[in-house]
Amino acid sequence: MKIDSGKLYMILEKINVLNYDNGKHFRRTDRLDAIMELLWKSDYRRVNAEGLFHLYAKEPISKLPDEIVVISSHIDCSPYITRCFTERYDQEYWLGTFDNSLTNAAILYLMLENLLPERAVVAFTGDEEDNSKGAKQVSRFFQNRNKKIKVIILDVTDMGWDQGCDFTVENNFWSEETGRAVVNTITNSGNSWKFVPSYLDCIPDYVPLENLIHQEAEADESWEYDEKKEDCFSLCVPVEGDMHSCQGVQARVKSICHYVDILRMIINEISKSD
Repeated sequence: MKIDSGKLYMILEKINVLNYDNGKHFRRTDRLDAIMELLWKSDYRRVNAEGLFHLYAKEPISKLPDEIVVISSHIDCSPYITRCFTERYDQEYWLGTFDNSLTNAAILYLMLENLLPERAVVAFTGDEEDNSKGAKQVSRFFQNRNKKIKVIILDVTDMGWDQGCDFTVENNFWSEETGRAVVNTITNSGNSWKFVPSYLDCIPDYVPLENLIHQEAEADESWEYDEKKEDCFSLCVPVEGDMHSCQGVQARVKSICHYVDILRMIINEISKSD
């Protein structure tokens, strides 16, 4: 489906503001407040606002199936970023402090357009830049409620930019069922993408070799979810520049739109495979 880049940009502008935590709780909540305001009249309700994550769902967690898809997108800014900005560099590129507002905007677009199944819930997490305690708390939240989760971690990456790809799949801590569903969905989409494995000695045989980057993925929230034995992987948007700088990074508009659409397709596919 066609993603409206104008709507996506407006969402990004609204939520690309500062958000910090101290490893225990959020101490500056500009972005969380902007997200809550955007979702106020949507079908989503905030079902957790304690600790280092805000969780949104269409239904109370108790009413959802025993198996849930969680989309985890961190909202904490690096301490080196003291101002956030978003601008149209030209018709093909956006420039801004996009770690990790870019994927925050991507999942918000799908939420506001009501394009996700009910069993998909969204966690905006903190402390990713340090110890990923937000991810740990998300996992504990669902384990305490006897819910089994599959987690899609959203982030920006410096992988795949030089190859001009639209997105990367990284840190494959997934079950074979999930992995095959994800790779088949992406392959059938016809988009340009790359695979960056968790470990070079553990590359699934169903990943096309032409899509492989022979380099191990950087650590992100997936490592914490994996420690909790969750079925998870990362879906990332390639950017160019210093992610932790006030100078910002460049992102391709075409790639961002393809990223939003493939995220929609993957969420719907792995929701069906539960």
